[in-house]
Amino acid sequence: MTCIYDVLLNFTDDDNLIDFFEWQEKDTLEHIKKIYLVKVNSEVMDDFLKYKIKVTKEFLEKIEDKTCLYKNKKNLKYAALFTDMNKVIAFEFSNKGEVIAKSSLLLDEEDDIMMECACVDVEEIQYEKICKYPNNIFLTREELFRRKYLLKEVENAYKDKLFDKILYYYEEIFDKDEKSINDKYKIIINDIKNNYNEKHDSLYEIVRMSYSRK
Repeated sequence: MTCIYDVLLNFTDDDNLIDFFEWQEKDTLEHIKKIYLVKVNSEVMDDFLKYKIKVTKEFLEKIEDKTCLYKNKKNLKYAALFTDMNKVIAFEFSNKGEVIAKSSLLLDEEDDIMMECACVDVEEIQYEKICKYPNNIFLTREELFRRKYLLKEVENAYKDKLFDKILYYYEEIFDKDEKSINDKYKIIINDIKNNYNEKHDSLYEIVRMSYSRK
């Protein structure tokens, strides 16, 4: 068993992985004294980042209480670092084996770990792919905020029968179609949730500016 010592983690419960340069002062950082390291191939790492994953009971038993915190000398019951020698990601699991949180690492600590485990053997991990994450799991924090804002404004506008305003802005940026208002609402909500991109950034700016002029 390979263990890594003295690293800083920022576990988030979101589906999205927050890069270290987006960590904020309000985040709860965990100073890890010791944590188990799992070296996997790139296919496994991709699965853990693209899918909701559930590992086996045997794997949980292998990592149980192996992650020690400096603070109050507590343990994280089920957590481990994973590396494919391209990146290092920390995962925390529930007692059922499902990934419940993940963390990136500081760049220098990530580099040190990959150098340290260069000669470590790849481990075989048994796991189940429950479902695939949305296509936009790698959004930045700012993009996540903008997506949440847009979803709320579109939903409120639809409920308050002010959807025509949102629809006008949306169709100025995106392709128009001839679907019903109800269908268009569902399409816009699904599009913002699953395909957020720079066009949605433009929509966010327009909507926010229009409301600021009220």
